[in-house]
Amino acid sequence: MREILGKIAISSLFWLVGTGFHCVATISPAVAQSVAPPAKINSSAAAETDPARRLLARVIEQIALGPAFDAKFRQRVWVGGREVIGVGTYEQAGDGSGWFNMQVAMHDGDGKHTLQQISDGRLAWTREQIGQDVSLQRVDVGRLDQWVHGGTNQTMNTPVHREEPPEPDHVVDHLVDHLPPSVRVGGWTEMLESIAADHDLHVVSGRLEERDVWIVRGTMRADVRAARLEQFGTKDWPELCPTQVVVAIAKNASPENDFGQGLPLRIEFWTDPSKPQAAPNEDATDTNSDTVDNTLAADSHGLPTSPEAPTTSNGSNGNAVAAMQKGHLISLIELYSIRPISSPPIGRFRFENQDMAVNFTNDTDRYLARYGIHITERQSRMLRR
Repeated sequence: MREILGKIAISSLFWLVGTGFHCVATISPAVAQSVAPPAKINSSAAAETDPARRLLARVIEQIALGPAFDAKFRQRVWVGGREVIGVGTYEQAGDGSGWFNMQVAMHDGDGKHTLQQISDGRLAWTREQIGQDVSLQRVDVGRLDQWVHGGTNQTMNTPVHREEPPEPDHVVDHLVDHLPPSVRVGGWTEMLESIAADHDLHVVSGRLEERDVWIVRGTMRADVRAARLEQFGTKDWPELCPTQVVVAIAKNASPENDFGQGLPLRIEFWTDPSKPQAAPNEDATDTNSDTVDNTLAADSHGLPTSPEAPTTSNGSNGNAVAAMQKGHLISLIELYSIRPISSPPIGRFRFENQDMAVNFTNDTDRYLARYGIHITERQSRMLRR
């Protein structure tokens, strides 16, 4: 039971920071790696959701190209009637370097499980440990930078702007194509780009814990949903796979340190609304009703309990009780203690492999199609080194 809950908890965050998969509890990281990357945005959806997508693009740029910062974060996952809590740290060198280090430990009540993603702009590593089992994945982001720009030897710590976009058949989205892969793989940047690619988005204003925020709400696109169902091999959507997302983004800098404008503060992942049922009695409760009141969507300052629930003109909840029964919160991520730092030396972002007996998986191939990269056989052999 310990190993199962650990895998559920870790695999949920494993997707949230960049595997491109949506299930919290029904899939393992090994299967997640075989799932196709997020689908390409179609023109009609892009036209309808441009303001929200432009906002997410600015957030990605702020993280990747802005000044160095660090932060703490919490993740809470509700699965199988239990709540699993993770606490982690995130450090980003910024300035287009692609250097970041994210570490999180999750506790399932029986044990501790860890996940680390770290990149020095040349190699991005993911180390996952559940109990005594360790797995390693690597992405050669430095090579991706070179290949996406025709093999030029450009400086990896400055953003490279592409003259021409890749062919439409080979790209997920054009949201941040002007940024090199080294600043888009892993961490919050890939998570946000995946959200933009897979969801129809809308943006509103609100407040979160006395702070003005932009609220980006997303509903999974119909074609993405159909593709996922085909991959699952089922007609019924798994109840622990999120189909809705809510992201809160700081409108202004924190009054404590005059920093953090344009950075994400909270991300929620929700299931489908429940199927219509008879009116519940007074004793009926939601599986996570004791915790949902602490979420962004139920915050008394602005947002409804469900991402799709109605709001009044001033942003308050129009029908919180009814909305609470429409969907279930699966995962909540909260970023806090966000502060500026001096740009750390590159040594802080180099992976120290202490698991020499563990064979790593090179995941670079997963990103070739995403970024429209075609490589030679010789270059392919380089990935197996």
